[in-house]
Amino acid sequence: MTYLSHKVTGALLLIAACFVLSFQAVAAEKEVKDPRELVEEVAQELFAVAKANPGEKASSEAYFNEVEAILERVVDFPFIAYVVMGESGKKATEEQKQQFAEVFKSGLVRSYAKGIAAYADSNIKILPVSVNPNRPTAVTVKQEVTDKGNVHHLAYSMRLNKKTNEWKLINVTLNGVNLGQSFRSQFSQAIAKQDGDIDKVISNWLSEA
Repeated sequence: MTYLSHKVTGALLLIAACFVLSFQAVAAEKEVKDPRELVEEVAQELFAVAKANPGEKASSEAYFNEVEAILERVVDFPFIAYVVMGESGKKATEEQKQQFAEVFKSGLVRSYAKGIAAYADSNIKILPVSVNPNRPTAVTVKQEVTDKGNVHHLAYSMRLNKKTNEWKLINVTLNGVNLGQSFRSQFSQAIAKQDGDIDKVISNWLSEA
């Protein structure tokens, strides 16, 4: 993956140490797990896995699978993939939607997993969280990440899944670039290139993204 891959590596891989939320939500039928506890738990697990897989191990399928299993707890991959498909998602079959979701997730996980180590020593600053009382199930967490003298500005869009009462990441804005919109534009261009053939876009996504 090229341009957007690097953007994702600079954004999603920061989940490992990112956005400690000081936000209280009202539970529906069961208690919502505290976002702070969830993120801190995931961060510890991700760094432990990364440190346990140095060198060539960081490119192994076993390592990627471990990272994927952890990220699935905080990232709503199916939702993001469907949004990325745009209008094509409405025309796609359920099988195509599932296939693209898996391919899309694979690309993000690999980009993330390969770049974790580079951000292990970053200085992370969480900015105050403002909650819209009219949308208690959605929150944007802003963050500043300083790495090797460079300051990156991130905004994480989180939503509360009403069925599971779990907070999930659904989008990231990195230095003003909306990654969700960027990937959607990329998918649209791929569809045009493949004359509307969704299957071809899916099969070529990792090599052309």
